[in-house]
Amino acid sequence: MAVLHTLFLSPLVLLAVRAGSLSQSIISTAGPTGSSSASVGLSSSGFSSIAPSTITAAPSSSSIFITGVTPSTTTSVIPTSAPFPPIGSIPRQYSPNDLEKLWDLVGPVEPPPFTTTPVPEASVILPAAPPPVFPTFYVQQPSDILPTLKFPEGFIFGIDSAAYQVEGAAKSEGKGPTGWDWAGRQPGAIVDGTNGDIVDLHYFLYKNDTVRAAALGFTAHSFSISWARIFPFGTKDSPVNQAGLDHYSDVIDYTISQGLQPVVTLFHWDLPLALAAYYGGFTSPEIVDDYVNYAKTVFQAYNGRVKTWYTFNEPHVYCPQITTYPFNTTYDSDLNATQAQYLCSYHLLKAHAGAVKAFRAMNISGEIAFKNDGFVGQPWRTNSTEDQEALERNAAFYIGTFSEPVYGSGDWPQLLKETLPPSVLPRFTEEEKAEIKGSADFFAIDLYRSLYIAAPPNGIADCASNPADVNYPGCYVNVFYDSETNWPIGYSPEHSADTWLMFTPQNLRNELKELKKRWTFDKIYVAEFGFANPEDGIRTDLATVLIDADRTNYYMSYLGEFLLAIHEDGIPLGGTFAWAIVDNAEWASGTSTRFGVQYVNYTTLERSFKRSSIALSDFWKSHKP
Repeated sequence: MAVLHTLFLSPLVLLAVRAGSLSQSIISTAGPTGSSSASVGLSSSGFSSIAPSTITAAPSSSSIFITGVTPSTTTSVIPTSAPFPPIGSIPRQYSPNDLEKLWDLVGPVEPPPFTTTPVPEASVILPAAPPPVFPTFYVQQPSDILPTLKFPEGFIFGIDSAAYQVEGAAKSEGKGPTGWDWAGRQPGAIVDGTNGDIVDLHYFLYKNDTVRAAALGFTAHSFSISWARIFPFGTKDSPVNQAGLDHYSDVIDYTISQGLQPVVTLFHWDLPLALAAYYGGFTSPEIVDDYVNYAKTVFQAYNGRVKTWYTFNEPHVYCPQITTYPFNTTYDSDLNATQAQYLCSYHLLKAHAGAVKAFRAMNISGEIAFKNDGFVGQPWRTNSTEDQEALERNAAFYIGTFSEPVYGSGDWPQLLKETLPPSVLPRFTEEEKAEIKGSADFFAIDLYRSLYIAAPPNGIADCASNPADVNYPGCYVNVFYDSETNWPIGYSPEHSADTWLMFTPQNLRNELKELKKRWTFDKIYVAEFGFANPEDGIRTDLATVLIDADRTNYYMSYLGEFLLAIHEDGIPLGGTFAWAIVDNAEWASGTSTRFGVQYVNYTTLERSFKRSSIALSDFWKSHKP
């Protein structure tokens, strides 16, 4: 899950967040409040040139209060670059002493409060169903939503997590440092100053979390493996960390023993820091063989036990992320940001295809794809041919960057090739196209929201011909508001959550139909969907956190729309995965933004079921095959 930060300027602001270009902007237009214009640099990693408020931890006083965060009245200026050794200056030596030198780049790491896996709860008793927040004539109970519709046989009702975001134990049992272990310590990178050293300590509490997920009725847990736990130095010629392999083997076995299917992502943004230091990570062609070697090692270790695999999580978020602070010093300084983004995209697609080729050659049982993210959207002005063209650019530069090569032609979308020269967007050879095309067994999309798409104010042609344009190269903007009424397209959490997120269930079926219209697949998973309840990170009363009505309404409305997509639209939806199993480290937001269906007290590490988790459980019980 990616978390972004932006700023609302006025009801007529066009918010270009999480968009398909390196340098989208926030553009305000003339409205009832007057004419204004503003531009704020924003990237898909969640770091912007806006200085965020300083967030500090609030004290916890008893079991009924939670450790929260409260905004302070001070601000800080985010640096534009972070100190990192020159690429290639660290020798490729693989001794324990060399590993410690890599950790020195990160700095001191907080050790976990315990280093063994506790015996899980003998039996998990779900809390009584919470009383209705709204009268039943207004909001139905989960079992009463489309009661005659059921999910199809074999449907996966899953829950999500990712290694860096939940595991903690950052330096335990031979793990190497990751880019996020390093980034989380750079000034201003994480808005609340937290990091991934401990967070949920899922690394040692995985059995407890698994039995709780099973008690809710989930049928799968989608989690990621940390590359740096398997290969602390990352490279194909470096030693394997057997403790890491053994750990995930235990996790997989225990997940299966509790009746859940393990769904494994090989890479969820936590690049071994060594690979950035050695050659600049995914901006270098060396990454392809190193990644494929890592993938083959994991495939061989867990073959037969894992049936569904993802090579990469949200590559369209990851590749722009590396071009922003603090990651923008972790690749060759001769590259500009646009070159770095598209070199990353090129090498990542080759790594994906190489891993899938190995998967098939090794006769690994199961299915494999990657997790895309985003939305096709709708034209902001229905009578505007340029907004329709902008929509096509969004589809090409966002989802299409990776989906068109894999599910379509084997090549970049034509609009990318028309806009970006080969010096920026490397061209695939015919052999590469053949390997990339068809390198997925199903389609997966992280479908959190859908927005309107508009042409930039200066027009697409002017933007596309000017690499200095703030909206280049996508040359479209995302819009949160209707063009005629100014009503927002959906509901957004308050500013303490992240304003990229909108609650837009009414657009889901259109999104799924647009994907099916554009790319070929026989099955699709909604690999992530979820909501950050307003102010969860700053509330101090546990009861107000557990009654997460907004998140509950989000899940119930989305699941109802998914049922309709299956039964009325013929969408081959094979599963949904709710983000997330517990509150976690939400990247640049730290722990101040909370997506979990279980609350985590970060002082005691105790988990508590939220209302949304009970609603999800009840919905599945009444709609499962």
